Amino acid sequence: MSLEDCIYRSYNPERRPSHPWPSWHNHTGSHPRFSFCPTPGLSIARYEEAFRQEPDAWECFAISDHAFSIAIPEPGKSWPHVWYEDESILDTFRATGDTQRRFKAYREFCESFRDGVKFFTGMEIESSLSGRMSATMEEMEGLDLIIGSIHHNPGEPEKWVERHFFQLGRALALPCDIIGHPVRHLRAHSTQEQPLPEEIIDETLDMIKAAGVAIEINAHYPQIQDDVLMLRGACERGMEVAFSMDLHYPEEFGNWRYFEDVVELSEINYDDLKLFHPRRSAVPGKMEAV
Repeated sequence: MSLEDCIYRSYNPERRPSHPWPSWHNHTGSHPRFSFCPTPGLSIARYEEAFRQEPDAWECFAISDHAFSIAIPEPGKSWPHVWYEDESILDTFRATGDTQRRFKAYREFCESFRDGVKFFTGMEIESSLSGRMSATMEEMEGLDLIIGSIHHNPGEPEKWVERHFFQLGRALALPCDIIGHPVRHLRAHSTQEQPLPEEIIDETLDMIKAAGVAIEINAHYPQIQDDVLMLRGACERGMEVAFSMDLHYPEEFGNWRYFEDVVELSEINYDDLKLFHPRRSAVPGKMEAV
């Protein structure tokens, strides 16, 4: 991942925010470090600075660090491509108690900034090949939202469509509120001139709608040709939409322009969108929707 790949440059560089945007999927990289991929410059203080620098651009942020990098505190072993087929890595760190201590520390970290207005708390989860999560249900208790994502999609190149729907089914089986970047792992098959086939977008949306979770429009690794199609399809189906920066670098705060461009190109009025908002109880020990 390079910074250049993650910066979105709008076709309208003079654009101003049409309204404040929520961002339901974001990471931190400073101490205490619960996601290993973000830059150390991405801290809660930097998020607070964003409200001051561009007050018209931001409604709220949710911090949703990676469950796998909380569960597996050794960076070289934490990425899904390492433990996806080797669940013994999860067991090794649980046996030492490191995993449990890290999840407890993450809960305490979340409670230090959550106010339920500008800051919300969450977690980004995924599954192994067998469907196992790196976090337990108890370790996710008390959070405002859970994002289910696909981070690793190995297999034969010619079977990329079948693998996509297999992985999507795995993600939708997770106890999540949002499906994060649902087609990012298909970026190699999409260009501005030739987006993903509409049949793949449609079936992806139908599966997510049937599961009753929100679809994410994700500004990290911009994929506008596909997100325009996804937003149109989600609106047609009456699905909830979660706009998310998926911040990994402080330089990405300007990517709110991506949301503006996607909505404009989709020719949908913002007020006609069914916007995601957390419905979980943030009281420790509660996980059900309220």
